[in-house]
Amino acid sequence: MPASIAARRPGAAACPWTVRIWRLPGDRAEHRARDIVRNLLAGAGISAEGIADTELVVAELATNGIRHAAPPYELRVLFAGSRLRPIWCELADADPFLGRIPELLREPSRNGEPDDLDTLIAGLSLGGRGLSLVHALTAGRCLAYPTSTCARPGVGKAIGFAFPEA
Repeated sequence: MPASIAARRPGAAACPWTVRIWRLPGDRAEHRARDIVRNLLAGAGISAEGIADTELVVAELATNGIRHAAPPYELRVLFAGSRLRPIWCELADADPFLGRIPELLREPSRNGEPDDLDTLIAGLSLGGRGLSLVHALTAGRCLAYPTSTCARPGVGKAIGFAFPEA
């Protein structure tokens, strides 16, 4: 069962957004993240292709978290409007080190001609290919930023991306 957070100030009107948070188990984080996203997007009327692409994105990010970051791992989804349409997703962990993640989430640079075989092969040998895939599948609508997790105090990081539109 996810935790839900709705930002409200005393006396303020209902907030136009809600955040739901799921704790991801370290041994099956990518599977759980895929299941959650599949169910949310299917309910929002997203195409099968959009769902498949988004499942791949969350699986990649969850796997990276397990391999390179400290637990706990959380999947957080921002919902907007009265219909609670999912619009933003992030995977958070307790490791504050961003390293090259922001750089790898940007558009890949072309160091030479697109058909230059040496350049293409050199690009494949570098780490971060999965983050390049995240960039491509989200049409560049992705970011990495400091955050904290609900289960552990202190600074961690999140990698977030916009959901496809229905």
